[in-house]
Amino acid sequence: MTVIEEIPYSPAPIPKAACLKSWPVTERAGCLWVWHDQEGGAPDYELPAFADYDAAHWVNWSVEALGEVACHPQEVLDNMTDKAHLEPVHGSSDMVRFENEFDGIKVRQILLAGHKTLAGAGAMLNDTWYTGPGILQSIMVGELPSLMLIAHTPVDDGLIKVWYGLMVKTANATPTAADVDTAKGYEKAGVFAFAQDFEIWSNKRACINPLMVRGDGPFDKLRVWYRQFYNPRARAGEYHARVNGHYVTRGTTEAPWTSAA
Repeated sequence: MTVIEEIPYSPAPIPKAACLKSWPVTERAGCLWVWHDQEGGAPDYELPAFADYDAAHWVNWSVEALGEVACHPQEVLDNMTDKAHLEPVHGSSDMVRFENEFDGIKVRQILLAGHKTLAGAGAMLNDTWYTGPGILQSIMVGELPSLMLIAHTPVDDGLIKVWYGLMVKTANATPTAADVDTAKGYEKAGVFAFAQDFEIWSNKRACINPLMVRGDGPFDKLRVWYRQFYNPRARAGEYHARVNGHYVTRGTTEAPWTSAA
């Protein structure tokens, strides 16, 4: 790369404002990842490893750009603690377990439940986590295990861009053409399921101070956790101290309703 250090037709120095900003960029798992920090600092946590990308038995994702959605980015993260929406929006049923864990820059959701169309007679385990404020991965254990990627980034006030991908594990170490077709069918079905969230996000106002009732999930903890990414870095430890830990939401088989008395 050529660096221009003078203006050929002028003896004046180059104005300090005449420069382009740059951001750290990493290529991984078929994607370009850009680090942006308002304070101009270097990355202070690692990208996910995506260890199964290009591994035996796995059909890699084809990341799809889903476009823009008029939604506050916080409300995308809210789904991590939103137990109540899983049945009416995504078809979960007979919920056995719904738990959250906050650990530094990660937040996790464990869901064990039936599904109206996917789980058959048994429950399906979903292990879903965010690394930072915009990279979701979700392991779905079923007939064909899969790993979902959802990435979103704010591009304007109340506007985000979203990307989606799904990898599927097959019985064959080297996936066959039939395996690839099956995996791509799963991927399309996943996009359709995710579109159900889009419908809600695109047709509601941002809820900055949500009301909560028992059984909702720890929205309050998630909102505090999220602040670490949009406040000075020096305050991150303050937010971790307030939320780090494991939370079980009532209203499931393993955590039934108990008396409020």
